[in-house]
Amino acid sequence: MDFNWQGKVILIAEDELANFLFVEKIFEGTKVSIIRAHDGSEAIDFVLNNSNIDLVLMDIYMPNVDGFEATKIIKEMKPNLPVIAQTCYDKDIDIKKIEQAQFSAFIRKPININKLLVVVEKYLKPSLIADADI
Repeated sequence: MDFNWQGKVILIAEDELANFLFVEKIFEGTKVSIIRAHDGSEAIDFVLNNSNIDLVLMDIYMPNVDGFEATKIIKEMKPNLPVIAQTCYDKDIDIKKIEQAQFSAFIRKPININKLLVVVEKYLKPSLIADADI
């Protein structure tokens, strides 16, 4: 599948450089613009000050403000902005807390590249996905 998200902007909130570079590489060739936030606080600031952000890919565990709190604040500011959570699943994660959070979707690490691309496509081009489901 080819993905063309020209004119779209994704904010990637990820504190680990290696993880950010991996996700950035996944989006290579999709023509999407990428902004990086190093923590939840920075993600909140970016959303507050950039009206052109179309989607947020949010790591859950980050310094300063975690992904849960950042998403709560972002959704208060922009309730229709899709926020996709991403994190490793381990015994310390409260899966019910993830399900109850205001995330639009949840991607487990290690990231399944195809799943991530399809989920992002769903939110960046919802009419195309809806048409494909018919």
